[in-house]
Amino acid sequence: MAWISSHSAVQARAAPLTAIGTLGRREVLLWLAFILFANQVLSLQAEIDETLPAIAQALLSRNIIYYLGWYSVATLLFAGPADQPASRSDLAIALGVASLNLVPVLSSAWLATTAAGLLLLISRPRDNKIRAAAAVLLALAFNGYWGPKLFSVFGYYILRADAVLVGSVLAATQPGMGWHDTVVGTAGGRSVLIFNPCSSFHNISLGLLCWVAVTKLVRTSWVRGDAAVAAAVCAAMILFNATRLYLMALSPAHYAYWHGGTGEHLRSGGSTSGGGRRDGSPAAGSERGR
Repeated sequence: MAWISSHSAVQARAAPLTAIGTLGRREVLLWLAFILFANQVLSLQAEIDETLPAIAQALLSRNIIYYLGWYSVATLLFAGPADQPASRSDLAIALGVASLNLVPVLSSAWLATTAAGLLLLISRPRDNKIRAAAAVLLALAFNGYWGPKLFSVFGYYILRADAVLVGSVLAATQPGMGWHDTVVGTAGGRSVLIFNPCSSFHNISLGLLCWVAVTKLVRTSWVRGDAAVAAAVCAAMILFNATRLYLMALSPAHYAYWHGGTGEHLRSGGSTSGGGRRDGSPAAGSERGR
């Protein structure tokens, strides 16, 4: 009887270890993705308000491409084998990344997303689905955090490049029109000042996120032609943004249409500007002069 009691005690102590061992890798990574997404929404909500309606406002303030990115991450992680147990490194990554969300700064959500993308990319060199999900996580982090940080350093030069591009076309097609600094239009007359939210950089950032999210849903591996496609996405976003700014500078009617009118809604649905969220300042530019 003593042997039976001792054997039963050993089984009782081993039971929790067996339960932990059955925790699947897919389950762990999906929970990690949910924590990252929830923390991003809650951190944005904290910037707005701390009431329940603010959560809905935070959700609605995100661009649809943002949700496409997270849909891609969830789909890729869910496609993994359901019977594969979580390794110690999987648990370490999940716990380590989740703990970053406890850092009392608003950027902790994006830092955690960046860490998750890098760690999964490095630790799973042979798992194409996890590596694809990691690539989308990094694209989300660049669009939501690192891209704006980069723009805060080089923003003036990027806006000036936009003005040079649009102003050069205006000068070639509209007599008397051109550009100065980050302003396009007529000298001493009506002109359009290019603000940060209407920079082509924001279009490129969200356009690349859309491309990465869709591409990884179609195929998990990178191919040789992807660099050319990425360059084409950037060129298309620059062209779209420059065309809109060009039209805004033509007349007050064009400005009203493309800034706050029907054209603004077409831009929101058909382009990828705004960096995944709408800005509280004027969305495209500010008319000055006559």
